[in-house]
Amino acid sequence: PAASIAWLVEDKVKDLVEALPGVDEVIVFPRKKWQTALRHPHKYFKIVAELRAFLRKLREREYDVALDFHGNFKSGLFAYLSSAKTRVGFSKGYCKEGNFIFTNLRIQPQQKKMHRIDKYFSLLQGLGITACYQRPVFSISDDDRLFIDDFISRNHLQGKSVAILHPGTSIFGKFKRWPSENYAFLADRLIKEMNYSVVFTWSTPEYSLVKQIHSFMQYHDYATIACRTASVKQLIALLQRAHLFIGGDTGPTHLASCMGIPTIAIFGPKDPSLYAPYD
Repeated sequence: PAASIAWLVEDKVKDLVEALPGVDEVIVFPRKKWQTALRHPHKYFKIVAELRAFLRKLREREYDVALDFHGNFKSGLFAYLSSAKTRVGFSKGYCKEGNFIFTNLRIQPQQKKMHRIDKYFSLLQGLGITACYQRPVFSISDDDRLFIDDFISRNHLQGKSVAILHPGTSIFGKFKRWPSENYAFLADRLIKEMNYSVVFTWSTPEYSLVKQIHSFMQYHDYATIACRTASVKQLIALLQRAHLFIGGDTGPTHLASCMGIPTIAIFGPKDPSLYAPYD
């Protein structure tokens, strides 16, 4: 109970981990920032200086234990560079990219094919920690809640049954998207047959996609394209207003499910037995 827990994440999920009150410190690896800077050779020296400062800060903490759930080369390297005395990871054959060479306490899961969360639990169980699934409690600021309250009020969604549809994925994951025409047809049926008010959520690369789906709809007057959510915390505040969530194999689907919102996840071609929302 007295342990200080730090979580090392890439910048794109910083807001999500910061919303978890059980985490004492969020250490951000600014991958997106540095990838963008690499396009400009005159910034190389600055990136090198920032990387050295980042690694120095990681080592100075003198961590006792590093838990490597990801099991790839990058996560293993960071665990090693943290100088933690005990570095816990998965055994050879249960991790990728030679990750096992960076760890000194290796846990073997019970089977090769298992849901990712069960696999992560097995890492804890190998340390003698009883792991059970609990819904996360997110800490959301009043400003973020008021921002979403304003969106709900302006679009007259108070007191209505709201179905949130998230049709997009990252650009990298475009192959996992359900066709736009299908989402439009589904949204029309939710409105006509079940009396839902439909709200489409999106991130910046997905805005044109939801505009297209909205234009395909017959009952588009009863569907709303959500406001731009500037952070994961604002997205969480919006999801909390949903009575139903439908989305593809993407982050917001997992987020809605773990928040306890009735969730339908549309999968393909990845294996849902490994990647589906856990509950």
